[in-house]
Amino acid sequence: MEDQAGGQDSFSADWCSLEWTPWVPFSTTSRTLERIPDTAGLYRIRPTGQDLMMYIGWTDGSLRQCFFGIRKNATNVVMPWKDPWPVAPALWAWKDAKGYTYEFSAVPYGDRPVEREAAECYLTYLCRLEQRESPLCNFGRFHRKYRRPTDQKEGVAGGKLLPGEPLNPAGGPSASPLVVTGKPGEPGWMGLAWSITRNLRTHTTAVVPPDQGYYLIFDAATGAVLAIGMSEDCAKTLFDLSRNPWNGKELLYSFFCEPKPLPVHNLRERENDLLGNYIEQYGTVPEYQFRDGT
Repeated sequence: MEDQAGGQDSFSADWCSLEWTPWVPFSTTSRTLERIPDTAGLYRIRPTGQDLMMYIGWTDGSLRQCFFGIRKNATNVVMPWKDPWPVAPALWAWKDAKGYTYEFSAVPYGDRPVEREAAECYLTYLCRLEQRESPLCNFGRFHRKYRRPTDQKEGVAGGKLLPGEPLNPAGGPSASPLVVTGKPGEPGWMGLAWSITRNLRTHTTAVVPPDQGYYLIFDAATGAVLAIGMSEDCAKTLFDLSRNPWNGKELLYSFFCEPKPLPVHNLRERENDLLGNYIEQYGTVPEYQFRDGT
């Protein structure tokens, strides 16, 4: 995947040198559905005719079936459950609040899930740099005047908040993109004051505050970044990681804690900025990025 060039933008047909389908409206006829590939890949959603990104996603199944499912759920009379399409309730809320109708564009991509997941991270990173904010439904963002539903099994419905109910914190503003500077592992990478690098041991994590932030895990033998993570309690997360070393590897860590509390969607946005810049520099994700526990 290539970076933007020649004036491309996140709504263009050749964004990142990919061959995106034309924008297909949710109200499309069955004849035009053939424009959406019946393969795994990436997709993006926007309000009809607007340069406003609602969502960037990926699927290991059929993009066409993904379109069917999201469209059916996002256009329900009542807010849908968060399963099987987690983005559908957020789209529904914005439709209900603003009267949005939507369009869908897709591209076949990748041979493995990790490639598609990495591509979604990179695309949302580029979109944030271009738009100066995230897509309205990525990173758990939601309309501030609506309540998110649970899955069907838990059975707690979503919907519009009543007058006097607290606003949904996931409807707060997007975090500004991090400053693109330096290389992963350097002290000032992406404008953050990273801690010194330490061996990852249970006793060495005692210096880490129990605060929100981000961490880097390194291979002690090579210095390579193995994973980039976000935590609402960096001390606990790094302590837990120190008790379960990966494949017996000797590990190092570095961290940065936020000076004041942030909504979870802001933490996820900034974590994605870090990962997106890593992909931009190295063309892939860290070796252990998408394993459990990171």
